[in-house]
Amino acid sequence: MVQPDGAFQAVGRPKLYASVVEQILASIRSGLFPPGSALPAERTLASRLQVSRGSLREALRVLEHAGVLDIRTGSGTYVAMEGGSGATFLRAQAAALGEHSPLDVIVARAAIEPVCAEQAALAHHPTDLTALEEAFEEQARATRADEDVAEPDLAFHLAVAAASRNSVLLALERTLIDLMHEQTWSELKYRSRSREHAAVEYLEHHRLVLEAIRQRDARRAHQLMAMHMSAVETALVAELEHRGGSGLILGAEGEPGSGAAPSG
Repeated sequence: MVQPDGAFQAVGRPKLYASVVEQILASIRSGLFPPGSALPAERTLASRLQVSRGSLREALRVLEHAGVLDIRTGSGTYVAMEGGSGATFLRAQAAALGEHSPLDVIVARAAIEPVCAEQAALAHHPTDLTALEEAFEEQARATRADEDVAEPDLAFHLAVAAASRNSVLLALERTLIDLMHEQTWSELKYRSRSREHAAVEYLEHHRLVLEAIRQRDARRAHQLMAMHMSAVETALVAELEHRGGSGLILGAEGEPGSGAAPSG
């Protein structure tokens, strides 16, 4: 019997190294391997974890790149002195999922988005103001209705970049928005936004940015967007600290817990 072409799809293999990453992080977090201490030899560690040395090496590379481990050729693998920090844990867990740390994303946003706002104040057209106002009004409506404001929030930031009339800034903002659809950002950002009055606070930030752009006050637009980015970063860090620096908690197959869409 001939099977239709669409009857089956390739079965994805779970990322085994992501589970290895989480187990090593858990051992560091528990104090079993404090900063400066050496991990067991590669062969021993692979045997204990019951994984191939290839999967173990992949996990070790992720952890080294994130700043958790220090791999010294001919000496061994050590926990870096800053390897137990929440920021390094979050970066490692994001990398294990093929994603980016939210703290790295917000640093990039803080570098780019105030410039977008400044240029929008200088270069916007009347149609740009219309797009900004529509995005703001939709966010305000969703906020009043206690709905998910993620998409109108991101639409506002994209409209600011578009209003800059700078194609490079717009392309960079689109890339940032793609990163903000990653699960790691969504999980942490959703939890940080769940605090009382956060949605109203961020909406007010947007109103002030919009007003500065409308008045063509480039300096104030830059300052207000920088203030907004600082508030978002502060909320992310506070949430990370509230969770004991553990970042995302990966499941058995390296999948994060469910989270809402991104915003901010």
